[in-house]
Amino acid sequence: MELTLRNAYWDDPIARMAFREFMIESFQLDFSTWEENGFWDEAYRPFSFFAGNRVVANCSVYSLPAQINRKSALVAQLSAVATLPEYRRRGLNRQLTATALKWAHDHDAIFLFSTDEAIPFYRACGFRQISEQLEYHPIIDVTSKPGLIKLDPADRGDLRKIYQYACRRTPVSDRLSIGNARLFMFQCLYILQDSIYEIPELNCLVLFKREGSQLQLLDVAGEQIPEWEELCPYLVEPGDHELECHFHTDRFGIENPQTRTLIGNNPFVRDPFPFEQPVFPYTCRA
Repeated sequence: MELTLRNAYWDDPIARMAFREFMIESFQLDFSTWEENGFWDEAYRPFSFFAGNRVVANCSVYSLPAQINRKSALVAQLSAVATLPEYRRRGLNRQLTATALKWAHDHDAIFLFSTDEAIPFYRACGFRQISEQLEYHPIIDVTSKPGLIKLDPADRGDLRKIYQYACRRTPVSDRLSIGNARLFMFQCLYILQDSIYEIPELNCLVLFKREGSQLQLLDVAGEQIPEWEELCPYLVEPGDHELECHFHTDRFGIENPQTRTLIGNNPFVRDPFPFEQPVFPYTCRA
């Protein structure tokens, strides 16, 4: 069957459903919850080959507002790159990636995260692999303070509250922040649903996990970003010895943080890229 290349087809319900089915088949990812809650985002643009009414190969580009080195920017993230098994070895993903890159050429930066298996493909497409350097800091002699409230995105009231924070948030970093409320909600609905907390006294939302004695701070959303000294008492428990931040800490009041390489994300960028060794905020991952 002859293949047809299509993009930006969200207004076609049959094609949109075909994309959803493709994502389930290829990534076991069902967009229904994201869509039903009103967060489907037209800034997430698919470039797809169709066989009839079926998506058989895809490369998506998410256009995201960002702040890079204190300046407003627009960045593009490639994701959902796959081909159904029976259509592989035809160069379809190479064609789609080239088409997507041509469309995204006027963005200030282009990046993606790769599986281990796809690394050679992205290198062949002209991407450069980089490393992310997470910043960490010791936790010493902190007295805990009450006021941390766990939120549940399955609760309609909590979901509205989370979205309000996402919509009015200020950049978490002046070096690199990516602000898209609907992508933030995707992370909250699918990945971080057990890691979302509100601190009403500081008027902010905090996303974090705990691994042994390490507190992993994933994101902070609010009209103002509290410094770590303000935030710390609400989060720390006895036995916590280290804070690891999954974003740049330049607005966090931490002096001389140490750094370590984040393993497993396989970030790639398209040159020219604004700076080396960025930390892509956890919630910006599509």
